[in-house]
Amino acid sequence: MAAMVSLNKDQCLKVAKHIKGIKIRQSFYDREFLNFKAPEETRLRTYFYSVAICHQTHKLYNRKLNLWGWEYIEHMFVQLGKSNSPFLQRGIVCSMSFSNLCNRLASLFSDDCNPLNTTLDRIGERASFLAEADYFLENKYNGSIKNLILSSKNTLISKNNNSLYEQLSNFKAYSDPLKKKSTFLIKLLGDAGLIKVKDPENFVPIMDYHMQRVLLRLGCVDILSQRLANNLRRRKPVTTDTKVRTACIKALRIIAAESGMSIVRLNDFFWSLGRSCCHNDLLCQVGKCEKDPCTFNQIVAHDPHDICALDAVCIGKENEKYRQLWQPIVETHYY
Repeated sequence: MAAMVSLNKDQCLKVAKHIKGIKIRQSFYDREFLNFKAPEETRLRTYFYSVAICHQTHKLYNRKLNLWGWEYIEHMFVQLGKSNSPFLQRGIVCSMSFSNLCNRLASLFSDDCNPLNTTLDRIGERASFLAEADYFLENKYNGSIKNLILSSKNTLISKNNNSLYEQLSNFKAYSDPLKKKSTFLIKLLGDAGLIKVKDPENFVPIMDYHMQRVLLRLGCVDILSQRLANNLRRRKPVTTDTKVRTACIKALRIIAAESGMSIVRLNDFFWSLGRSCCHNDLLCQVGKCEKDPCTFNQIVAHDPHDICALDAVCIGKENEKYRQLWQPIVETHYY
């Protein structure tokens, strides 16, 4: 079978060389979500639950606060964490009736706290992930995420099957074989000072739709199948994203090794760029970012921000066929 996707190593190296030395703003790691005061287990559940329901958040929006997607999830969960909400206490979620849990989630993500006005979709799916996770924590870890972490000995991969990746994969919310949510959770725990991973070389790059879109437009990953390329450009659903995601993960590994930026820091760079500068409206084409304020400029120390940080090395800037590429549209809870 002919290859559908190809890794462009030379382009990856070119991008890596270009971004070498770029810094993430310290203010990004000083934000309230990573530093609020609460009991350790409450903080752990704040991150565990928020990441567990963070997938396909295209429609999630708070008009009053001008918060989209993950920013809205962060905002709501930090409010729960700061108030030491019963919602974050052991055994509470799995003891709620499913309808009450769904209503609770819906009301959390509504401008007026009315569940009928929520912008959170796939609520039943997200609620089931939280209920299953809480039940599993109760029965295997005595209701404690801290116990899960201790049993892993802060390793990502181990010979005894007790590593963070291996244990998290037992939760449906964290079952992605390419570890997007797992890596994101562990990254947050590290940024929040709650864990220090012993084997960071084993991190699997976080690969969501923003990251894929940027890497495809950059030309770090080439789509060889004309049918797949046409589907991506037309934003038509595809049956699988595995080959594209896998190639994108390989691309980020190369970029990390050559640029000197860690896998988890590269996420902050590429995710924020895809979210604001390289989305529907491209900074390189229209002269301004889609998000206001620009997520990339809030996170990455790159001033002035009147051109894209990757303008000089992006194939898509000049080549419309690359520029029109979109991430694979798939039905998934992995990202």
